[in-house]
Amino acid sequence: MLGSTARLNAACLVAVLSHPDIALTQAPFTLEFNPGAGMSVRLIIESQGEMVLVGVPDLPDSSVVHMFSLGSITRRATPIGGGNFDLNVRYDSLRTRYRLSGGRWREGQLASDSAVEVTLTADRYMRLSELTYAEDLASVDRMRNGTGAPHFVLPADPVDVGGPWRSEITLPFAAQIPGDSAALVRATLTGPAVGILDSLVVRGADTLAYLSVRGQFLPTTVTSTLELGGGPATAELWGEFVGNLIWSTGWSAFVSVVLTARVNQRFEAVMGSGVEDARITAIVTTRVRVRP
Repeated sequence: MLGSTARLNAACLVAVLSHPDIALTQAPFTLEFNPGAGMSVRLIIESQGEMVLVGVPDLPDSSVVHMFSLGSITRRATPIGGGNFDLNVRYDSLRTRYRLSGGRWREGQLASDSAVEVTLTADRYMRLSELTYAEDLASVDRMRNGTGAPHFVLPADPVDVGGPWRSEITLPFAAQIPGDSAALVRATLTGPAVGILDSLVVRGADTLAYLSVRGQFLPTTVTSTLELGGGPATAELWGEFVGNLIWSTGWSAFVSVVLTARVNQRFEAVMGSGVEDARITAIVTTRVRVRP
């Protein structure tokens, strides 16, 4: 069976044979965020996966929770000089569903009935820095974690076709059990990413860069809503990921992302009689695409 990289390269070859105006190139390539003034990109984010629960109160060990979410984000960039941009991110919609194996689907908690916005500062490598505006930061955080759109920093140096590239990933994450009014845990997972620039396809004024990527999430500890032994538990999260990306110079964005992440979660509560703990393992595949 063809691997994902082979499938992408085969698709490139078919495209070149079918369209003479499309060409493959081997020249070093610079991934750079440089959108036109006021350029708007709408992203559709779909995630699905499952969690295996061990030690969670009121649920048998090895219970499985199935998860699904569908969200929409609109991103608009405004140049502010020095190679920097104001990046307005509007969370337009989010639908989440959860169910225990054999049970019925239940809607997850949504952050708001209407869109919420936040404005950040981004440079040409897509490094996000100063938060300049937040309409409702609590709602933005809930929508951001529920949507789970991955973010990659662009490599600082040109990348050779077939050569490695290095980046950093940020992945918002939320875990929820059907029937609970709030997520057990919300966290922002980060870590180094390494990959290969598999191929380049030039289509007139647009160049598509096909990339593969993998890496590990650095351990992070957050508070949770899970109670163990009558007390609140903290959660430690870590894991790994693998994926395929397509960068478009025309859109100045990743127009396609397929990312599979394994997120390990260990919950602990220190009680007078000792330590109570629970574990959850989540495997989630997220697909991002541009909607014209």
